[in-house]
Amino acid sequence: MYLTEPRLTDVVKKQFLHKLNAYTGVFSSLLVMQLIGIFLGFGTGSGGSTSGGTLTVDYSSSTGDMPVVFTLLWAFSMGILVTTLAYRNDAFSFVSNRLSHNISSFLFLLFASVIAGTLATLAGSIIKFISLFQSNPLFTETSGLFSSPIDFFTMVLTSVLYTVLFASLGYVVGSFIQLSKFVLPLLIAAIVVIPLLQLNIGGLDLIASIVSFFGTETSLLFFLLKIIVTVIMLFAISIGVTTKTEVRK
Repeated sequence: MYLTEPRLTDVVKKQFLHKLNAYTGVFSSLLVMQLIGIFLGFGTGSGGSTSGGTLTVDYSSSTGDMPVVFTLLWAFSMGILVTTLAYRNDAFSFVSNRLSHNISSFLFLLFASVIAGTLATLAGSIIKFISLFQSNPLFTETSGLFSSPIDFFTMVLTSVLYTVLFASLGYVVGSFIQLSKFVLPLLIAAIVVIPLLQLNIGGLDLIASIVSFFGTETSLLFFLLKIIVTVIMLFAISIGVTTKTEVRK
């Protein structure tokens, strides 16, 4: 009789499939968050009135940004949730190590982010579709699947990439929280203090510089590279942090 050591790819595959079956609740919470975003999307647009002679035109607009915002919040919280003790203990139902756990978690977050980012873009289309049945007769479509498919799929890809970024950020934050419970109050304090300090980088405060680094990029290729490099760095940090924790607490 002899023992065989399972291959890393086999362990990762089993853990990934286990996460898909065990963590279905995160997708239910995603739908709830996006429904809230759709509802709020009707009240966050601009509006006004213009007149010329005897003609007066009242106009209002709805935005598809709110479902994306709520999806990013969901992705960040999901990244933290995957690192919690109960979720980590589920992973060790298999013969595994920290590396396989982190890889399977990354694949799960990536899979969930693709679904969430795609649905977030489609939620914006739902807002436009419902707007057709409102009393205002004039409706201008922007970047629809049929009217402008390239722009539409670019929006989907961008939404997915941002979702992956926020999920990765949540994962690294959760890893630090699992390392020490003091990280959470320090994180909350940093969120409050950093904007007040207005640390400048190139004439912009720290938060504005980070937002500008991603948000002002006009090249899809460079934006993709920025996201990939940042996500790899975040998960490398997570792996380094989790190797310092015990296999079980």
